[in-house]
Amino acid sequence: MFSKYDLKYLEDPNESFGGAENINSIARKGLEQDAPGAYKILDQFNWETKDMEDVMVEISDGMSPKEASEKWIKENQDKVSKWTQGAQSGNGEKIKLVYVAWDTEIASTNVIGKVLEQNGYDVTLSQVEVGPMFAGVANGSADAMVAAWLPGTHLEYYNKYKDDMVNLGPNLKGTKNGLVVPDYVEIDSIEDLK
Repeated sequence: MFSKYDLKYLEDPNESFGGAENINSIARKGLEQDAPGAYKILDQFNWETKDMEDVMVEISDGMSPKEASEKWIKENQDKVSKWTQGAQSGNGEKIKLVYVAWDTEIASTNVIGKVLEQNGYDVTLSQVEVGPMFAGVANGSADAMVAAWLPGTHLEYYNKYKDDMVNLGPNLKGTKNGLVVPDYVEIDSIEDLK
């Protein structure tokens, strides 16, 4: 939303909201063997905060997540081609992606889901809560997620299930949680709140 409004994060000297985080892609064990092309695309998925914000703004302005994703993909073929480089096309294999109903994860999951679909996969997106998102990938009832906020927000879930999943690494680096205010507000820190 920073690309739509003049906003700023308040400094968080006590790290009440934690420090900088990455959003990781995580796949179920065996996906690489079952759908190697989809696994490779998920492994190579990487974008910037502005990319995600562009999709989020389109959705907040009334476009459906599917339409916003298709628009972003069409306008960013250079980035998408890096994700799909060297990945064999699918042949209708079913891929189930799980995500939480956060604007960020709605954007990223819809974009990568559409990319997988355009590359021959039969993709299902399922919105769940955080616990079932991790459990689903760990027990194989879901194939992957691109929504694991680490090392802080989802650490407890990650630690519980990490031995039963494959962490493909960050798809977005340097995000964070915190308090945001309009840029014109004359405070700069959480400590300034009274």
